[in-house]
Amino acid sequence: MNTRNAITASDPVRHDELRDLATKPGPVVSLVLPTHRGGVETLADSQRLRPLLEEARKELAERYPDADAESLLAPVQSLADSRRFWQEQSDGLAVYAYPGGSRHFRTDRDFVPAVIVGDHPNLRPILPLFTEDQEFLLLAVGRDKVRIFEGDRATITELPLGDIPASDEDAEGVNTREPEITRQYSQTSAAHGQGPRDYNVLNGFLQQVSKGFEARFTNDRRPLILATLEEYRGALAEHITTVKVLEEIVPGSPSELSPAQLQKKAWPIAAAEGKRRHDATLERLGDALGTGRATNDTGLIGSDSATGRVDTLVLAERALTEDARADELDAAIANTLANRGTIDVVPDLQGNHAAGAIFRY
Repeated sequence: MNTRNAITASDPVRHDELRDLATKPGPVVSLVLPTHRGGVETLADSQRLRPLLEEARKELAERYPDADAESLLAPVQSLADSRRFWQEQSDGLAVYAYPGGSRHFRTDRDFVPAVIVGDHPNLRPILPLFTEDQEFLLLAVGRDKVRIFEGDRATITELPLGDIPASDEDAEGVNTREPEITRQYSQTSAAHGQGPRDYNVLNGFLQQVSKGFEARFTNDRRPLILATLEEYRGALAEHITTVKVLEEIVPGSPSELSPAQLQKKAWPIAAAEGKRRHDATLERLGDALGTGRATNDTGLIGSDSATGRVDTLVLAERALTEDARADELDAAIANTLANRGTIDVVPDLQGNHAAGAIFRY
């Protein structure tokens, strides 16, 4: 598969990667700092990491005196010393070091320099890169070319077609066209100057594409965006019933559009769907509060997330920089991820609460 990055010199933040970090043993050192995309500032960025390293060493000595600080921080020190690494940056850098390994993310979100040492990683700075994202499927259909992609805010990847016809010429049993005629047969055929046989060829082709897509992606939870001519939309969507087909499409013939161009046109449609998902989560939380199935109590969220009771953790944006209960919030985030719960970040919560949780039981 060929993945294209829509955001250069950055690393997508995926749910599986966050969950993997959430399950790492402590102590975990979490560092964030702003970086630069080019110029002399790129080399100065490495110097900004060094005082954070020193601060991490001091905190490890105070809070975890039995930890091997030098071994723990060795991967971070290697980044600080790598000239090439600093020449390929975006707007921010988040680094996580834990016993036995490390992970870093170059991001198009800048940060205030900070270091936190604790039992759990401080994932709050990079959470919006995950919660504001929306994975999607993209089905690009022209008569001469069919392509399938999976994408998100930062990437797009073309997928193999499998049994789906690559064009109307490949559509099984319907690839015999009638020469063009001037008489208009229907609204669709009129648009293309074709006769009744060609109309049947077109519909047979679109039906095979949609049925092949349906068979392959049945019950895939990602929404589907169609990139096609407006008059093809109905025939394609008709046979795709177990995948959510978004109403808005990327209009026009997609055949000449590159993957990057398709991602750029599709992302605003996916982002709008992500906004609807945020609104639905807030509505669920509001309905569950007062029933015993949800709470805004940070302490209760922390304890119940450890037992796996939290299904959905909702954080207000202010919680991302909360200092007063940082350890509790980091534990709740890590526990929710480790127990396969979901996390959302919203601008604010009713009552000016920092967090809310919807329980599984």
